Amino acid sequence: MLTPARFVIVVSVLLCFGVVLALGLRTGDSANAVVVYTSVDAEYAIPVFDKFTKQTGIKVIYHTDSEATKTTGMAQRLMQMKDAPDGDVFWNSELSFTQLLAKEGALESYASPAAKSIPETFKDKQNLWAGFGCRARVLIFNTDKIKRDDVPKSLEGLADRKFKNRICIAKPLFGTTRSHLVGLVIALGEERAFKLFRAWRENGVTLVESNGDVRNRVVDGLFDIGLTDSDDAFSALDRKKPVDFFVPDQTDELSGAFLIPNTVSMLKNCKHPAMAKTFIDFLLSEETEKMLAENGARQIPVRPLQINALPEALRNLKPVVIDLEKMPELTLSMAEKIYRVLSGETP
Repeated sequence: MLTPARFVIVVSVLLCFGVVLALGLRTGDSANAVVVYTSVDAEYAIPVFDKFTKQTGIKVIYHTDSEATKTTGMAQRLMQMKDAPDGDVFWNSELSFTQLLAKEGALESYASPAAKSIPETFKDKQNLWAGFGCRARVLIFNTDKIKRDDVPKSLEGLADRKFKNRICIAKPLFGTTRSHLVGLVIALGEERAFKLFRAWRENGVTLVESNGDVRNRVVDGLFDIGLTDSDDAFSALDRKKPVDFFVPDQTDELSGAFLIPNTVSMLKNCKHPAMAKTFIDFLLSEETEKMLAENGARQIPVRPLQINALPEALRNLKPVVIDLEKMPELTLSMAEKIYRVLSGETP
């Protein structure tokens, strides 16, 4: 049965195929270039590609995707092409679909020497992917409408009646919102997590299209508070918009920040394995992780690097511990179940 949630996914995947093919593609001779699929925003990815080309002489042909669907269509495309991919590397802005590609046998094992200093928590045991440069899940708030001291200190506070109909989050069918809410199910257990989600729904939490849409609606004053990613909050702060952000605990009992790492992996049977490895080594280097921490996204290094430009709010965060091995089995089915509850389709 094609439920509304599945319909959204199917339509988004089809649209995203068109986006992948039509937008964000740097053309060139693929025989002399590494081909990278990435869900990272172009404004952050392109400077990395340019620096890589300058240092190595290897050109980069890149494919990007849309803001709303994030990695969904891209990952589906890579799954379909896993026996003969038209790309070499997958640089994902989150983890869950990287894990799904690993489960489907679409990734090639590669133990990059640059990953030796990366904590084991952020590496696959079979070296199918490695993580770096995290974003934090944050509560962005409109400073014209709410004071910092009134912002909820944990996600349980999104059910506080004083915020009724004043909060928005992205649909949990894609990207980091899906990873976050599925991660809460893993950490809290299904009963407790869905009790929390139902409390949000009863408090009038509104689903919008994307994390960027969350940011924009809070900037415009349509909502007082939104759950989004730290880079979205910084993009508004950099434009002097009337917002700020707070890194919440997950619940009163589950303390700590929810961090979303970038991940990189080599596609199985790729055409340019040597150049793919060179690019992965570059991406996982301390130099690149520092670059990503100091640019507009302010990504949080997974290694103890000295980053003077990293804002105080993102330093010394205590990350919440999630059993990542459970993520691939639960991601798609659980995301749809969460969506149905938050949208009011099911009790």
